[in-house]
Amino acid sequence: MTAGPRTDRSWRRAVGAVVGLLVAIAVIGVVGVVINGNIHQTVERAINFDVELEDRGDDLRVAILEVRHYHRDLLLNNPDATRVSLWQDQYRVLLEEIDLVDEVLARQPAGAELPEVGELRQMAEAYHADFADAVRDDIEDLDAFRDLATDLLVPIDGMERIAQAIDQAGEERATASFAAIDEASNTGTLILLAVIVGLGAMGGIFGFVVLRLVEDQRRLVAVEQAAVAQMAEASRAKTDFIADASHELRTPLTVLRGNAEIGLTLDGDCAHAEILREIVDESARMSRLVDDLLFLARSDAASVPLELRDVDVAEAVDGLAARAEVLAREQGAEFSADLRANGTVRVDPRRIDQAVLVLVDNAAKYGPPGGEIQLAATVVAERLAIEVRDRGPGIPPEQLARVFERFYRVDGAGRDRSGGSGLGLSIAAAIVEGHGGEIVAEPRAGGGTVMRITLPMRTAHATPRADR
Repeated sequence: MTAGPRTDRSWRRAVGAVVGLLVAIAVIGVVGVVINGNIHQTVERAINFDVELEDRGDDLRVAILEVRHYHRDLLLNNPDATRVSLWQDQYRVLLEEIDLVDEVLARQPAGAELPEVGELRQMAEAYHADFADAVRDDIEDLDAFRDLATDLLVPIDGMERIAQAIDQAGEERATASFAAIDEASNTGTLILLAVIVGLGAMGGIFGFVVLRLVEDQRRLVAVEQAAVAQMAEASRAKTDFIADASHELRTPLTVLRGNAEIGLTLDGDCAHAEILREIVDESARMSRLVDDLLFLARSDAASVPLELRDVDVAEAVDGLAARAEVLAREQGAEFSADLRANGTVRVDPRRIDQAVLVLVDNAAKYGPPGGEIQLAATVVAERLAIEVRDRGPGIPPEQLARVFERFYRVDGAGRDRSGGSGLGLSIAAAIVEGHGGEIVAEPRAGGGTVMRITLPMRTAHATPRADR
């Protein structure tokens, strides 16, 4: 007679324990979603605003330094049409960078107190108005011109200080954002641990089941902690990389190149002219390498920055073939084109050109002197296929899958190790994948390599085109 009530009580306890476990699991799930959502929002804000503000601020500083470089060139040498044109071009670049910073600041979070670019724009316009009237080919009083040019270096310095303040504000916000990620991670860990302790208190009824669940929850907490730590570390490393590359490389390289160019301008036949030319060439190469690294870093942090628009395929590949031919012949290679594609594709033409020209440059650089490079374009299964074919030494089959890895070099006879950064094919792959396309490397019948890019078409036409 007593077995029934005991069984009933045990059953009720069992049901209560199961319900408690289900509730606890639901709580853990909700808490995990909230924590992950908070961390995601913080990371997204850091990438989409804080890091971008820092990056744009640094680009703005570089643009101001370039304006100062060309301003000094006009100051140290008699103004001529070429020097004035270079100065005007760089001033336009400065205005573009001011507009980009203004666009970023327009998205600043509510309550943020960040520097304004209105004063910077006014200073730039006032500086240009004063200096533009003075730089003429028919200057009669050079002393007066040089006095004015020297005085106008002061507003340039003022503009640089404002740009530095914008850059510093971005850096401080990025640092604060990642501190918030750490705080959210720690809070989530404490909450999850508190839930686990509650589960342990219920283990008296279903000890074995509860212990198993506790172990599962501990593993879940460990995985979430590891994931959060990896996310925070990766994001912090990305931010540190962008900041370090911007501050430690781009600005000094610009100053170094500018000073070397001024030295050559002052006396191109001096005893150190060859050294100065090497400084100019190497700093330009390093600047390109830094730009490549920053492009890849940004593509990792978010999507590849693309300006997509509908493009006529026939017109686009014709222009691309012309530029590829110039590049190939500059490196001593023969060039031919087989263009049979028509239709419309939605791409960023500048980035697609960059990706294809990387393949052409790669084929010319690593192929035999005077070797043939062929550019082909066709439409297959409603996808645009662009191929770059060469007759170089080829790529070993076991290494084909790795040629698009960063800094990877093919080990094979005839491969040139000089001058390259090992990033070109990685950048091409990032661009193509950002368009939803594919890029592959295949051996070519008879020797050589075929690099193929395929992109989705919006519309495709089967009408054949005449070969080039």
